[in-house]
Amino acid sequence: MATLQILTIVILFIIVLVSVVIGSRAHQKEQELKERRLKYLQLQNRADRMEQHIIGLRTLNTDMIVSDVFYDFYLENLRELISYSDDPEKIEARIAKAEAEREDAPAELNLEPDEMSFHEKTKYKERLTKAAKMLLYMRRKGRISNTHYKLCYSYLRWLNLWIQLNRQIVQANKNFHSGDLRVAQTLYSVIHSHLKSNNIDRAEKKQLEKFVDDRMKEIIAPQIMAIQDSDNPEEALSEFMHTLEIEDKSDAKNP
Repeated sequence: MATLQILTIVILFIIVLVSVVIGSRAHQKEQELKERRLKYLQLQNRADRMEQHIIGLRTLNTDMIVSDVFYDFYLENLRELISYSDDPEKIEARIAKAEAEREDAPAELNLEPDEMSFHEKTKYKERLTKAAKMLLYMRRKGRISNTHYKLCYSYLRWLNLWIQLNRQIVQANKNFHSGDLRVAQTLYSVIHSHLKSNNIDRAEKKQLEKFVDDRMKEIIAPQIMAIQDSDNPEEALSEFMHTLEIEDKSDAKNP
């Protein structure tokens, strides 16, 4: 009888022990699944945010300097995401798409752009602000050097200036092509003043400066010819210079 009781106790102890072990393993497995799911969501959210940064710059891009930084981080997240995904083929397709898009050449600077609406300008400026914040975060995390960060930030400043000058550029070009050269000259002068007062060192800025200078020379050329053919060139030149001074003062008051 005593032997039976001992045997029963031993069996019950084994059952309890097995239950504890099984329960512990189940809890551990559940915890691992939760951690895996959390890591998946973190990587997915991070990748989605980087993708939105890339898309936000795509239509403005004349240089891949910022997008390349974002693509590096985006692809790194996607490759890590494969290990946590239940559908790795979907992630691999996303990686292939990103790598193919990265090889696309940036757009050429269009010096006769379409006019942006107020909504478009606001949207683009918000995207540039978010991109600048992301670059600052990546610099603080040591993902890009301080020198590279400054170059990227300079490019974002140029894009912001380009958006800011959009309306003047569009209106100046319209007046130039329609033959209203006096208004066009005034607007090109405003653009020229903005460019000269800005210390951004970018090839796109120099390209725009040359474009504006060439347009102003083309506008002034007939006036110069008229001065040369005038009966009193000195007086005609004096009047012309006086007109330019008045326009310069007007530009200074209305930058």
